[in-house]
Amino acid sequence: MLRTIKFCFALCGLLLAANLGAQTASKYGHTNMGNLLELMPDTKTAEATLKVYADTLTAKDEMMTKAFEKEYIDFQTKYQKGELTPVQAQELQAKLEKAQADIQKFEQEAQQMIAAKRDELLTPILKRVSDAIKAVATENQYLMIFDSSTGLMLFAADSEDVTAKVKQKLNLQ
Repeated sequence: MLRTIKFCFALCGLLLAANLGAQTASKYGHTNMGNLLELMPDTKTAEATLKVYADTLTAKDEMMTKAFEKEYIDFQTKYQKGELTPVQAQELQAKLEKAQADIQKFEQEAQQMIAAKRDELLTPILKRVSDAIKAVATENQYLMIFDSSTGLMLFAADSEDVTAKVKQKLNLQ
């Protein structure tokens, strides 16, 4: 009987230790990824680079549009004065339609180019932040770290804000 009681206490101790171990392993944290990105100098540099790139494409679009508008006004003036034969009017109209289609195509391509440039510039920054978050999670034994900037966090028991630790990893003070 004494042996059974000792076994029971030993078993209870093991279960309690296992339960406490499981509770400490279930450590949750959160950070605001958007705020971290805003604090990083690399993000500011990327945004400035992207703005210059977008402005260049916008300037080209404006130049194409102004050239189109000038050609259209010239066409209208000549057409109203009767300076164009029907064949010439058709050719100029086809040329204007092509120019307009080219502008629309360029605008679509410009949006894609800007998105690709944004990805190119932000991917290394996001990787650096992600690596820092993973390092903090590993070093501090977090089971999960949530991004509180997305608004998708529905519930997190005993969540700890790890922003300061991630900032330290990123040398942002």
